[in-house]
Amino acid sequence: MHVLELDSIDNVRDLGGMALAGPWRLREGLLVRGSALHGLSLHDERILFGSWGVRQVIDLRCGWEREAKPNVSVPGVRQAHVPFYDRDVVGIEYSEPGCGSKVIGRDAACDPRRFYPSLANPRTVGQMKKAVHLVFSCLLEGRPVYVHCSGGKDRSGVLCAIVLSALGASDEAIMEDYLFTNVARDRKHDQLLAHFMGFSEGDVARAELLVEQHRAHRAYLEAFWHSIREAHGTRRAFFERALGVDEALAAQVRSACAEMDAQALSA
Repeated sequence: MHVLELDSIDNVRDLGGMALAGPWRLREGLLVRGSALHGLSLHDERILFGSWGVRQVIDLRCGWEREAKPNVSVPGVRQAHVPFYDRDVVGIEYSEPGCGSKVIGRDAACDPRRFYPSLANPRTVGQMKKAVHLVFSCLLEGRPVYVHCSGGKDRSGVLCAIVLSALGASDEAIMEDYLFTNVARDRKHDQLLAHFMGFSEGDVARAELLVEQHRAHRAYLEAFWHSIREAHGTRRAFFERALGVDEALAAQVRSACAEMDAQALSA
């Protein structure tokens, strides 16, 4: 992967280079993930949308998150809102607090151990289907796409895991990318601690626990896949029946967005 070190947004990386099925790897510059764009500076805008050429943004946040911190609008760049949870758009909202924390407005410091399995509910899966097909349409057209939620960890991590898995990436490679989020999160420890202090009513120990819980942990992504198997039997059945992604479509997208991996061919 190629990490984009930007000043105004973090956890940004291009997933190009990821090994896919067979001797293929994802081409660079097509699928980028990261945090929300509400604080995007002009300098970083030039890098992400100029140098990197992103032409599609997929925002997975709830409507109230977008209203509180709207994305920067960039000429020539399409913006799509595909929330996984949203009271108005999806009909359900996740507001269950974790670790004895309180709810502030419509925001809650969730327990990821419960949040990730909850994403297998049918309404959220319906939104995943829309997001996956939008990503696929971008890859088919060669139109670079930027996927984000708030911090670029949970919802973005799940969507990218689904897309990469459907295209044939290994679970371990997907997990390695997912866990890489901790590099960015650990740099912001003090900022995150101050944020969670508000949910913890000044309890430092509880806030520190929330900081640790909201790092990327292997068990979280595994819990999502486990919930998918429980609901659909197999991951392939989930792809085909729930998301409308069969092997023919996956192969078509792969041929459009991948390049031959010389190392895989010589192995």
